[in-house]
Amino acid sequence: MLPGLNYTKRCRKFRLLDKVFINIDDKKNRHIFSENGIKNIKMMITCIKIVFLSKFYNYPVSRVIYEINIDKRLKRFLKIGDEVPSEGQIYEYLSRYSPDQYNNISNSFFKLFLKLNKNNKSEWIVDATPVACDINILKKYVSPEHLEKLNLDMGFSTTKGYYIGFKATVVLEKDSLCPISIIIHSGAKNDSKIFDEVLEELKRRRLLQKGQVILFDKGYYSMENYINAINKYNVVAVIFPKQYFTIEKLDARMSTTLDIFHDENTLENEKSLFLELTATLYEKLENWEELKPTRGLIEDFFKVCKDAFGLGEFHSYTESSMRRNIYLCILLSTLVIQQGFDTKTKLQQLAEGRIDLEPIKQRKSKKSTKSEETNENQEVGEKTEEQTTLKIKKEEQSTLVPFA
Repeated sequence: MLPGLNYTKRCRKFRLLDKVFINIDDKKNRHIFSENGIKNIKMMITCIKIVFLSKFYNYPVSRVIYEINIDKRLKRFLKIGDEVPSEGQIYEYLSRYSPDQYNNISNSFFKLFLKLNKNNKSEWIVDATPVACDINILKKYVSPEHLEKLNLDMGFSTTKGYYIGFKATVVLEKDSLCPISIIIHSGAKNDSKIFDEVLEELKRRRLLQKGQVILFDKGYYSMENYINAINKYNVVAVIFPKQYFTIEKLDARMSTTLDIFHDENTLENEKSLFLELTATLYEKLENWEELKPTRGLIEDFFKVCKDAFGLGEFHSYTESSMRRNIYLCILLSTLVIQQGFDTKTKLQQLAEGRIDLEPIKQRKSKKSTKSEETNENQEVGEKTEEQTTLKIKKEEQSTLVPFA
């Protein structure tokens, strides 16, 4: 049996969730829904709030609706009218819109927190995580034909093993800990093959800047990826190398494309840019182990998404519902993280369920308090003794008769 939500203003979880809802209810942000084709904005906000509440407390949507109907304070907190939508109405309304629309809505909210400055480039981090589809509850054999009808694929990861589901690739900004882009693939594609697609998506959205430093893990390793990032996208892709990698091998294969010789006016600028980017790449690769703590931030981000809001596995059966859940879950995680969870330790606390962000109070034992009181009494006694002895000496000095 699940306990009741029991809404109170003193609850820190509800206060944190209230800050998340403020970003969604803000009149300035409502244009995000209208620009992405949402017609009934009030209904969409109500559905998103109920889904966020279910993910925040790890409750089924049906149980959340039951709690809203029996608790008027919770209904006022969510700003819902007299009629609370049923579970079927919520899922039916959310399914009216495509996963791409939810992706665009999420990206629009991410722009509110991103602080991209052309003069001060922040490092970006790229990584992927598996998301399982909880379709095979009874552990029966699922034929490839049945998966093809549902547009699902079988994947493999070192953490989950074989699973049915998707692979979510996130580009995260280091300073704001806010996603820049989310790309979802069915099954588990090799990371080195996703490399071009990730950079192409960033280029399509006009987010790439010349000389941008992007960190990748060893799964994206390929000599061609180093070269294509500089020649094709004019960015520095710091892919963590494998054991047999050496900078001498990469330098022997590194070369510009022949396209730069077509225009003599820009030839010198292209050459200087190429040399600058290669120098930055070699410098980063020589000290790539120092960048491990920075790349570990995205692992902590995924830990929050999985442990706190259930990104690892969804009880869904179709491609569209899985993609919608992934976008909404990452959006909720981002909105919560932006409320002050901006360091590695705070991210780990959030993943473990600690949202107070206060140090643990150490309880003092009775023995230690008594010993401290005795020490204080001793110090007070010593001070009084010193003061009395000083008074006595002064009196002795005053009674002495001057020698004639």
